[in-house]
Amino acid sequence: MSISLVDSSRLWKPGTASTDSLHFRPIDIDIWYPSLEANGDPLPFGDLFGLFESRGIKYQGMGEGLMDELSIYFALELGLEIADGNKMLQSETKSYQDASPVENRFPVIVYMAGFNGMGYENYRILENLAQHGFVVVSVWSMGRYPGHMTNHKLGMLEQVYDAEFAIKTLKRNELPGMDWDKIGVVGCSWGGMSAAVLLDRNPEIKAFVSLDGSETHYFGESEIDDDFLKDIYAADLLHPDKTQAAYLYLESGNKWDGFEPVGEYNYFKKTNSRKHYLRFLKSKHEDFTSIPAMMDAYPHSNEMQNMLIKAVSLFFDLHIKDSGGFEAYYAQLAADQNTSTQPVEISYEIPDSFLFSGKIINAKSNEALPYVNLSILGRDIGTVSNTDGQFELTVKEEFLSDTIRISMIGYKTKDMVIQDIFGKSSPVTIALEEEISRLSEVVVTTKALKTRKLGNKTESRFVGTPFAFGQLGAEMGIKIPIRNQPTYLDSFNFNVSYNMLGAKALFRLNIYDLEKGEPGQNLLNRNIIIPLEIDQIGLISVDLKDYNIVLHDDVLVTLEWVDNIGETEVKKGAAVVFSLGFFTNGTYVKSTKDSKMRKMANLGVGFNLDVRY
Repeated sequence: MSISLVDSSRLWKPGTASTDSLHFRPIDIDIWYPSLEANGDPLPFGDLFGLFESRGIKYQGMGEGLMDELSIYFALELGLEIADGNKMLQSETKSYQDASPVENRFPVIVYMAGFNGMGYENYRILENLAQHGFVVVSVWSMGRYPGHMTNHKLGMLEQVYDAEFAIKTLKRNELPGMDWDKIGVVGCSWGGMSAAVLLDRNPEIKAFVSLDGSETHYFGESEIDDDFLKDIYAADLLHPDKTQAAYLYLESGNKWDGFEPVGEYNYFKKTNSRKHYLRFLKSKHEDFTSIPAMMDAYPHSNEMQNMLIKAVSLFFDLHIKDSGGFEAYYAQLAADQNTSTQPVEISYEIPDSFLFSGKIINAKSNEALPYVNLSILGRDIGTVSNTDGQFELTVKEEFLSDTIRISMIGYKTKDMVIQDIFGKSSPVTIALEEEISRLSEVVVTTKALKTRKLGNKTESRFVGTPFAFGQLGAEMGIKIPIRNQPTYLDSFNFNVSYNMLGAKALFRLNIYDLEKGEPGQNLLNRNIIIPLEIDQIGLISVDLKDYNIVLHDDVLVTLEWVDNIGETEVKKGAAVVFSLGFFTNGTYVKSTKDSKMRKMANLGVGFNLDVRY
């Protein structure tokens, strides 16, 4: 069953009258409970998933088609076909709408969903808990108004307050079948942090299961996430050393792919209660939801899901019902060569490093050069000079013999050994020489030209990818096929679905030719800087007619983050979220100008070109 509540002690939609239906905090909870008698047919997954769409319409005034859109998103991100997403909605569950409850009292499990998630994401685990004699109260995560969850402390706390209000209301209304003397909590992904805070505030909770939860965090992958998590840890919201609840942490095996952790906050290591840990070495983060198993995405998907289902139910059987079975099953899982019972050890040894600074100038005029790229080759480390040509770059001592590349559109690239430039002192001045390049011939014709929009035209607010604040020089973009020669470029367009920076950001447009499918030379011979104002969202169009850009072959079009106005505020903001669309060949990213471009997602970011040919 689903229940709609309103917490009149909390404001939801700012600027509205108290009589407005969305003025106060809305809370929707979904409840799975034991039943011996089914009414009608079992629900298809689309009915569970459809709750997400209906609540999007209710809270945001939009969301039509969200269910179909997200089902395709899940399919493509798992490497499947669009048709598989449609099939997913028809998959039969073991849930029944308004089934007759068993006349008995059962322990209660509170489920804290992941980012903008709901019970649908782990419905198989929730169904199984109900079949094992638990009532599950699922609390979805929608953060603050307008309902887009972030890593921000206040957004996380909204989910905690939602859970507490739901528990208080259900207790007061004395819904049948719930034994409030026996409570457990499950947290999935970001819901793991909310579950840990809920546990700390409600010590009567007897057991806590985390499905790859973020209450444990490894620092070093994302500066924005690191900052948000540090804020939470510093807020004295977690006291794992004092908790008495039994704890099971089930962790994915790929958390450190693509980066080297520089530290950790390990909730599991800090707990002193009865605890168990298990890392599934070949698993991915998404394996800790029901979606991959339902779509049979990977060879191990169903096996992985079945192990999670059994481990979770047996753990609560032991620590809430005092019945056996978990220890033997845990030993069985621990003996598998694809699991580990030892939490990863992170080295805290910090190598010596130096903060180098300097200024980039024009060798002929001595004028400062803004937005020059500096990249340490092979290290994915770099930065961009500011509007005054100045830069700062932190370099480890072990990098001193590496090569740093200084490059900018319209200037000769300069490669230098780091220690030859800086030694161990700064600031320095680096001069770049102008590069004289011949412009491609532009043919003027009186023939009437056709107009067309090339690329990804999506303006979705529900499927997007964040471009988080990080090191300057990072890029994101898509490949765009050019079918007619010559093609004249009129404008570049992109759609921002969310802007949570709190400050103005500047991006540089780059258009690369493709050499055997890989980005080659930048076709532009001068900077095209695009500002993104505070809170600016929606479709943004940049007129390019004056640049006389002519395309002859397929290109990679990217936005590169080059500057921030109010940098301190930006670091505390979440990200810019660009819309994603389905019918493209993916989104490409790189962390510095001279890093290797890699495919980040199967869905393409919402960039497109208006052209004539």
